[in-house]
Amino acid sequence: MEELTSNHAALGAMAQAITTLDAACAQLSSQELPAGQAAYFAWLAERTAQTLSRLQIHAADAVQRSGSHQLDTESLDAIADAGAAPTDEQLAALHGTCSLGRSSFKDAADLHSGWLGIAHGAALSRLAAAGSLIAKVTEAGERTTPDCPQLAAHFANRNVDPRPAIGAARAIRNAEADLPGPQARAQLEAQAVKLITQEPASAAKHLSGLITEQLQAQRPPEALFAEAGLFPRGTKGGLVIYQLKVFPHDAELIESLRAKIDNPNTIAGNREQLNELVHASYPNHAEPAASDEPAASDEPAPSDEPAASVEPGTPVAPMPPTPKEWDDAPSMPGWARTPAAEATEAEPPKPPSNLAPPPEQPFEDLSPALRHLTGLLAVLRANRVGGKNPGAGLIAPQVIVHLNYEKMLAGAASFASTENGLPLTAAEARTLMCNAGIYPAVLDGKGQPLDIGRSKRLFPPHMKRALAARDRGCLYPGCRMPASRCEADHVDPWEEGGQTRVDRGVLLCPMHHHARHAGLFSLVVAEGKPPAVLLPKFLDPDQQPRRNTYWFSAAEVLAA
Repeated sequence: MEELTSNHAALGAMAQAITTLDAACAQLSSQELPAGQAAYFAWLAERTAQTLSRLQIHAADAVQRSGSHQLDTESLDAIADAGAAPTDEQLAALHGTCSLGRSSFKDAADLHSGWLGIAHGAALSRLAAAGSLIAKVTEAGERTTPDCPQLAAHFANRNVDPRPAIGAARAIRNAEADLPGPQARAQLEAQAVKLITQEPASAAKHLSGLITEQLQAQRPPEALFAEAGLFPRGTKGGLVIYQLKVFPHDAELIESLRAKIDNPNTIAGNREQLNELVHASYPNHAEPAASDEPAASDEPAPSDEPAASVEPGTPVAPMPPTPKEWDDAPSMPGWARTPAAEATEAEPPKPPSNLAPPPEQPFEDLSPALRHLTGLLAVLRANRVGGKNPGAGLIAPQVIVHLNYEKMLAGAASFASTENGLPLTAAEARTLMCNAGIYPAVLDGKGQPLDIGRSKRLFPPHMKRALAARDRGCLYPGCRMPASRCEADHVDPWEEGGQTRVDRGVLLCPMHHHARHAGLFSLVVAEGKPPAVLLPKFLDPDQQPRRNTYWFSAAEVLAA
């Protein structure tokens, strides 16, 4: 591509790019594309979005440093007239003149929102990102170094996605007032760059954890106790609202409860059991809403359909309205069938009519939030005097604490974390270890489980616990399936002589377990390191062995 040597050429190229992109989109969206071209279309669209994200921050910086908000009306009109198809003369006339009196916009953010139609909050965010990643503009109009120089160097690399750096700069900026000093900020920034570079899929989660740790480390226990608690927040829309603030070691009880309820293979997550709990707690949840219509008579309404014989005492379910036509006989329900429909399809013999209606299907349409609430309330009701809720008390949270043995002996501050990746202080870890029902999983400095037997064909429970302690969940990068819902797999296929050993086993969710055996990715083991995933080249051009770090704490990720 011809190198752009002037501002005129660069602005003209951008204008031409808009026209070209619009034309390309019109062409590609109006055609049936082959699979390869469609995939490349999607790749180019995403790559364009990355470039636009970088352009928006650089444009905000240019507006800020040039004082574009002071342009007079004639200059703004000239820009609007040029549009996306400017002539050379129009480009040459875009230097603009600043107003000596009152301008149309009071500052750069006002120009973004009032002229470009960007929400004011988004405009402020872009300008702040420019100050963090390009250059900061003082109140006197002087340009200084960016607030986040390490992230700025990453942002300036045209070969990487700028959006993680933008998000990291925003997170650090929001926490800046509570950070203990410049050294803590610089350390946090260095950790953010490392996370973005090495673990882009979970960088935002781990950076949030690092900031939380920084803020908690400088707060005395008295301040935490003063804010912890269960706070009623009134009633809204017919629901009572509570806010819950708990310590990390207490939060793990809730996270464990959520994980068990989400797993349909456990008693707690059994969908039929949850359905019974919902019906027991809210017996009228499925009843039709009250209306002003007159009550229906006990007598059946007149009908042209032949009456069905019903034996005395048989419960009669309410019949839904019959549609005028049903063009799919095999799917026609019994209440809608006529003799003509019966003749169109041979059906197996019907059960006797005096049997109870079939049970409702498992309550799969429960939202995750309501499913979690149902399980939590079941635990609270379990010890209620005279409580008769079916299944109450069947849900028992299980807390697993991961300890780094070498860090613990060295007295490091971050030697413990929960199964769900919540970091624990030394005091919180000791508190949990004093309680019954805690499973300690002790690891060495390389994240390998200690003292685990290796002999059987299938992975026995103690080996699966060891794999869960090491992998925490599905090994595939970016997967969020917890260990409780994963399957143990051999790195070396059993049919090819592989052994059932912890150091040659991994946890994979059912989907990625099948994907691995279908050849969609490989497992590799480097000397002295745990197994890792080798993604295909189109997903990872660098071909680096990778492990999923979603369930790890930020300290563990940075130390790996």
